[in-house]
Amino acid sequence: MWTDDLATLGYLARGGDPARALMRFERRALSPYRKTVSGESVLETPVYAGPADGVAHPEALEEIARWLKMGYRAPLGYFTLAEIGDCGRLRQDVAATWLELMPKIESLGGSIGGPYGDTKRPLMKTISAGASKFSFHICGRAIDLNQANRSYFPSRETQGARTLWRIWCRCADQSGAQGSRVDGVEYYDFVAHSEAPLPPGYYFDLTAAIEQSGLFERIPAQEGWQRQYRASEWWHFQWVPDKQKTFQDECELIGIGEEQLRQAGYSEADLDHPPG
Repeated sequence: MWTDDLATLGYLARGGDPARALMRFERRALSPYRKTVSGESVLETPVYAGPADGVAHPEALEEIARWLKMGYRAPLGYFTLAEIGDCGRLRQDVAATWLELMPKIESLGGSIGGPYGDTKRPLMKTISAGASKFSFHICGRAIDLNQANRSYFPSRETQGARTLWRIWCRCADQSGAQGSRVDGVEYYDFVAHSEAPLPPGYYFDLTAAIEQSGLFERIPAQEGWQRQYRASEWWHFQWVPDKQKTFQDECELIGIGEEQLRQAGYSEADLDHPPG
């Protein structure tokens, strides 16, 4: 019976909804992530090409049988978490790329070192202002720059109704050997709640430097950022590649299972909510 097989694969708990479990399996079969019975993480080019609709199509049943034959299981804990010095943790692939980016930023005269506002965040039983219970921080995919770094000057940009931030970084070497003079740019002073010209000096575009590889992205400010500083999000960057469809699918990859999510107060609707 395919429901028993889904339980073996790690997708159907006792008393769970078989259709929802099958849909989760189908989504995962469309992705490259697998774990083996022995706990090895395997990256496989997906074979399954059917829908992810929770219906026991022949293609889905064939894929279940193939996973059993290959010794695959749900990729719970596919990624480990890695330390960013002594300033927090990120998913291992995110951490490795961030650590590689650090010396490149330093060569430009800046820093993306800690202490950070946030890295990997625990599951949220209570939600504070400006935070999301589905945050990529919980999945180890986001990092908040050190807001106390006095070389950072966030400049406000608009894209339609959205507000985004571009961080101009004042170079460590102000002789002209690093960066360039930037004319006509204003930064936002969150103390005065107003914009002001960048102080004279040499700067480089930190946002562009972080996003250059296409692996990290900034996010827009939340509504009401003018009144609630934490909603401005000018310091937040997150990992771009292969975002999962649901919050539960993201959590699974770093070892957070459904039982742990439910114990933390997440509903089924929460589990199926897009991450971020």
